[in-house]
Amino acid sequence: MDGQQTQVSDEEPKYLREETRRRRRKKAITSSSSASMDQISVEFILPTVARGGNSPDSLQLDVAGNWTVEQVKAQVWLKAVTSNLCPEFYQRFSPDHCILLYQKKGNVCEIYDKHQVFQTLDCIRYWRALKKDVGRIQLVPRPQPSDESLQYQRYLNYLIGYDVTDVSNVHDDELEFTRRKLLTPRRIELSDRDPKLYSMDPWVTRKPLPEHLLSKVSNSHILVVIHIGTASQTIKVSIDDTPAQVLASFFTKTANKRVLLGIPDNMCEADYVLRVCGREEYLYGDKPLQNFNWIRQCLKNGEEIHLVLETPPDPDLDLVQKEDWAQVDDCTGVAGTHEQLTIDGKDHERVFTISMWDCNRKFRVKVLGIDIPSLPKIPEFIVFIEASIFHGQQLLAQERTTSKTFNEEVLWNCWLEFNIKIKDLPKGARLNLQVVCGKQPQMPNSKGSSYQDNTAGGGSHDGKTKSRLLYYVNLLLIDHRSLLRQGEFILHMWKMPEKSEESSSSINADKLTSATNPDKASSMAIAILLDKYCYPVVLPKSRDVGRDVAAVGEDVEGGERGQREMPNHLKKQFAAIVSTDPLHPLSPEDKELLWHFRHECMRDPRAYPKLLGSVRWGKQEDVLAAHRLLERSSAWDSSGLDVGLAMQLLDCHYSDAQVRSMAVRKLETLEDDDVLRYLLQLVQAVKFEPYHDSALVRFLLKRALRSKRIGHFLFWFLRSEIAQSMHYQQRYAVLLEAYLRGCGEAMLQDYRKQVEMTEALQKVTREMKAMSADKYDVTAQ
Repeated sequence: MDGQQTQVSDEEPKYLREETRRRRRKKAITSSSSASMDQISVEFILPTVARGGNSPDSLQLDVAGNWTVEQVKAQVWLKAVTSNLCPEFYQRFSPDHCILLYQKKGNVCEIYDKHQVFQTLDCIRYWRALKKDVGRIQLVPRPQPSDESLQYQRYLNYLIGYDVTDVSNVHDDELEFTRRKLLTPRRIELSDRDPKLYSMDPWVTRKPLPEHLLSKVSNSHILVVIHIGTASQTIKVSIDDTPAQVLASFFTKTANKRVLLGIPDNMCEADYVLRVCGREEYLYGDKPLQNFNWIRQCLKNGEEIHLVLETPPDPDLDLVQKEDWAQVDDCTGVAGTHEQLTIDGKDHERVFTISMWDCNRKFRVKVLGIDIPSLPKIPEFIVFIEASIFHGQQLLAQERTTSKTFNEEVLWNCWLEFNIKIKDLPKGARLNLQVVCGKQPQMPNSKGSSYQDNTAGGGSHDGKTKSRLLYYVNLLLIDHRSLLRQGEFILHMWKMPEKSEESSSSINADKLTSATNPDKASSMAIAILLDKYCYPVVLPKSRDVGRDVAAVGEDVEGGERGQREMPNHLKKQFAAIVSTDPLHPLSPEDKELLWHFRHECMRDPRAYPKLLGSVRWGKQEDVLAAHRLLERSSAWDSSGLDVGLAMQLLDCHYSDAQVRSMAVRKLETLEDDDVLRYLLQLVQAVKFEPYHDSALVRFLLKRALRSKRIGHFLFWFLRSEIAQSMHYQQRYAVLLEAYLRGCGEAMLQDYRKQVEMTEALQKVTREMKAMSADKYDVTAQ
């Protein structure tokens, strides 16, 4: 551990003297250090009642801004004990017995992440916006789930096909963490959606009516047959009429036939809606008829348009069950800036976290050994461990152990030091561990990083050694809280399937998973040890504003140099690179050219996938420069929707959250029918997210809660993946649970009937196969 502060992009213009630069750096460090040590006055409302009264106990505490939430709770508990407030309670229970709540805009929010630095909490920003001198936080006993909520959870688990409360196969709390965090976008979507519009879910498009359909319309008018009971009425309406105008025309034309049609005198057109005959599809809203997909389909097929007049469905059927959980802090899991976390210039007695950017030593891992209950039947008897660090598909560093004889237990107890510093590890970097069997020499074969892409995700070996990948597992080196992993891990590995078992594309996607094998009884296990530190080591979210401004200024100056007119021969080369097929790998020279003229690339959205694929994600300076570019990506935001470009940035080559969020931001403008068109690909792209919670997951959740049609297809796409892919069961299950918790009882009952039907079909399939295995070659899916 090196306490020296890392300087990123801090070159001052040449006309400034060295002494001036030194004074500025010292001033910036001093100001940021004092800011990070701010005292925050908070009144804590305690769970106990004051003696001789009915009001709860309370105490005020000046909280150091760089304390963690866990330390704050401990200090509150300690002060309650020393103040002799209800000693039988505070001496009996620990601080973990209570949770922290605060009020924000009428909502109760929970401070959920105990490892979070206090000054990064959303409530601090909220209090400062209100100019509050003293904030207020309430401690309440941790609520226990009621019998009703436990029963509801079992019901959801049945629909999901997986128990999302089972944490027996996780080495951190990311699963529960994500379940709580997805509550916020779900509540926002539920509060914003129109109950009537959602209950009928009209299928419309904004695209203009194609010419070949327009030619089938006579003078912009069409005939519509409206049925009510056993009677019907044909009326002529304009394709520009809205459903409300169609209803008004119908009631005007049938004013003298209300008794015959069975329409009560106290009912009017506002009390009815139009539904497509034989379908649960409604014509409702302020869109013209020509924008409804069913109308276009009838015109395309030359069919009559038959609609049913009926009362609208009851929106109360879509009311969701009340949540037992409190909404979590909006900044849950957000790390502080480097200046808030750094140890540089601080009293070490007041250091509680360490910035990863202060860590100048190389990353290393100790491979303890592997263990398997029974050896696989293979002719090779030599085994070694290959350890690689990847970001997306970019290989950042790679090392391997010596080769040893393959037994049920093989021990190495050796450190592997990688050619990458801890401060350069990016968010989403994963440690890929592979058990490789083959005839290898009894000596280590170290392969340093060269920032290359590996399309198989590791495990490629030259044909001369005839080595074979047997088992693999991944560990994210920076967890969902932006904390560097520490300590010992026992990881249960995945067996590499035979070529005949799965397609190569499925195998490559599975090899990116950070989940471990749930079959602990029979799977290969590998034990590793990572360096341990006295404090949590945190990846900062950024640098402080003052430092960022300086960096931006330097980057702009560098950008001006980069924006000079390209030579003609480079312009042609640049255009050729941009137009290259996305599947064609770029040469190192091409990547260097793109990065050198990165500001030129930012003017052309078509160049974004190539440019971002050229970033050296194992270099902290390059990552920060790329993030600054993305913050000024006006060309991307102002350009037209190109789904192909956005989908490229969501494939397995890009693990950076800002890159993927930018791609999702472009997809926000997709219409419902386009979301349905790309839904399967988007569900598959969730596999390439490093963490369970992501912009893509939130996008899918919001669109499913907005449209019953999208929700139906998302339900079955996710449930299919949960049933088929053990590698991503947890990720898909937590998304599906978040969606189902936003569905009303009517939708849940529909899904239950569908699940029961599929189970009945599976049972019949298995019985048929058992009865006549030779005649039928049917497997249960």
